[in-house]
Amino acid sequence: MPFMKMLARLGIGSARVDTRLEHDTVRAGGDLRGLVHVQGGHTPQRIDRIELHLMAQYLQRDNDRLSALNAVVRTWRVSNPFTLQPREEREIPFSLRIPAHTPTTERGTPVWIKTALDIDNALNPEDSDRVHVLPHPSLQTVLEAVQQLGFQWRNSYCEAGPPLGRDEPFVQELEFHAGPEWSGPPRSLALLPFPGEEALELVLDLDRGPRGLTSLLEGTALDGGRRLVLSHADLSSGAGAVAALLTPHLREGT
Repeated sequence: MPFMKMLARLGIGSARVDTRLEHDTVRAGGDLRGLVHVQGGHTPQRIDRIELHLMAQYLQRDNDRLSALNAVVRTWRVSNPFTLQPREEREIPFSLRIPAHTPTTERGTPVWIKTALDIDNALNPEDSDRVHVLPHPSLQTVLEAVQQLGFQWRNSYCEAGPPLGRDEPFVQELEFHAGPEWSGPPRSLALLPFPGEEALELVLDLDRGPRGLTSLLEGTALDGGRRLVLSHADLSSGAGAVAALLTPHLREGT
């Protein structure tokens, strides 16, 4: 085997990849554009495919231990097989529709694009680019409604749990604390949003105790009236109308 080809198989002098985003901010449900820049190494290499993975970090609780894990939200293949010649440069443009249920990165939850080259019989080069994901428009309306009611958005994170019909092993939780504008209980609120193209499903938890997220999803929050579906018509009516729909659910049982 030629010496340079052997080095390339070990990743030395192999092809390199750099993904360049048009903008690093995108709204869930919107389009993310950019290009993948590939530069050849010291020897010809066959690129079987180039894939872009939308990644998110989530937390896994195991008794008193808390681990950060990574999950693939969506994968796109952006090239057909080709042979990259030594020092050759290629640019592959892309436009990705970011899924509506992509976690928002505001107040936590890292999300990024991982670019992976699949090279025959060689170490596969990768590149990672952080992405700032704004809430889906339907979720943005709910956030504005909750804040209109007097709750302050404090934190957001993804945690391992049943995804209610989706493939990811996590759900996102948004935590709020009542401000002076909200009178009476609850003093804290957790929202688990499940945005779709036609509606937004919410799981609401009021003053959540130590039972944990898995118990919340498997227990009374789903079975006892804390599950709410907002239609496109509800959401189109604006934050004020959504606030009026939320209020009875927040007052229920208090």
